[in-house]
Amino acid sequence: MTDHKPRSVSPRPVHETIRLWGAGVLVAGLASALLIYVFATDDSDAEAARQISGGRMYEHDLEVIGGKLNVYFAQLNDWFAGLWHGTALAMTVAVLSVAVALGCFWIAHLIATAPPDESEHDRRR
Repeated sequence: MTDHKPRSVSPRPVHETIRLWGAGVLVAGLASALLIYVFATDDSDAEAARQISGGRMYEHDLEVIGGKLNVYFAQLNDWFAGLWHGTALAMTVAVLSVAVALGCFWIAHLIATAPPDESEHDRRR
């Protein structure tokens, strides 16, 4: 009968784990964006609402009620609301997934190239 000792598996370095998470976020995000883009439909109701809110009378009324800043905030709100529908949602998901993945890759690079702590150096002696 042979005695088998379980192999000790050394843990994966933190920077490699973060890099793998970044790659996972990138793949999942871009795949999701592609699926959203393929299955997105044009919303005719939203287009009609955009035409109404883009009218000169609507903007005039907004300006009378709240000033020029109110008009700018209404335009910003319309733009931001448009990011979450149809093909614009696919682009939003793609950009956000690329940004998060780049953040993970950057943090992994910083961890990998960081100089060792002096406390680690003292422990090795």
